[in-house]
Amino acid sequence: MKKILVGIDGSSRGEKALEWAARDVLGQDAKLTLLCVGDPDFAKEAGVAPEKVEASIEAVLEAAKEKVLARYPDLKVETLAKTGAVIDTIVDEANQHDAVVLGTHHGSTVSETITGAKGLRVSISTTVPTVVVPFDWEPKDMTSGIMVAVAADDSSDSAIVWAANHAAARNLPIDLVSAWGLPSYLTRPAEAMGGGIDPVGEQFQRRLNSLVDHLRETYPDLSVSGESIEGPTPSATLVEYSKKFDYLVMGTHSRSTLGRVVFGSVTHSVLMNIAVPTVIVPQP
Repeated sequence: MKKILVGIDGSSRGEKALEWAARDVLGQDAKLTLLCVGDPDFAKEAGVAPEKVEASIEAVLEAAKEKVLARYPDLKVETLAKTGAVIDTIVDEANQHDAVVLGTHHGSTVSETITGAKGLRVSISTTVPTVVVPFDWEPKDMTSGIMVAVAADDSSDSAIVWAANHAAARNLPIDLVSAWGLPSYLTRPAEAMGGGIDPVGEQFQRRLNSLVDHLRETYPDLSVSGESIEGPTPSATLVEYSKKFDYLVMGTHSRSTLGRVVFGSVTHSVLMNIAVPTVIVPQP
């Protein structure tokens, strides 16, 4: 990634997003663009003059830039002030970059739970990867590696490639994980008939093994593993297991108008209960 857009809004979640982005590009030839968006309609309803909104945006951006450069003086950083509908503006600007990084409170407030976190809404509309950083993320040396959630269909293909390239550039291991589980009303009858559900997990594992072999051939120096994990629900299993890693990578097909309203339940649930920085990579 050479051009990374970072959403800044003067809050702690924006600070976390910027810190993650700055640390991720260390040693890479990349530039961060700090974006702050002012919504004129919201300002009008609040009785705030347009010039005050613009001045506030500029102040937020300059403060963020000064703070990150004080910590990482070699970073390439620029600022971008915009006015308009926040989500649409972020999406439009993100599509001019290689990735967008946003912070989230992952449903910790009633308003975010109802309206949907910005990271979630942006990730289903962009053509580039969206990195969502939880507000309680704490910076640490990246040594645990990258977890890639592998779905049963092809929606994870671009996510796997993105994670492999990212891991290879940063000398990090990756673990391909398929989370699966059958509802109890299916599990019990299967076991009663002597079949059980083990073959389901074995099928997932065979696919993972094939993907791991392919990645090892393509990236000989990359440490790759694959695990099929049974759990009560795929989303809960992925969230819990991701805590072992530096971040999680997932794929999605949803970029249509309908997809902005009805989003895949697993990815939606993971983002609303996010435990580690999570990258959503769109599948063409």
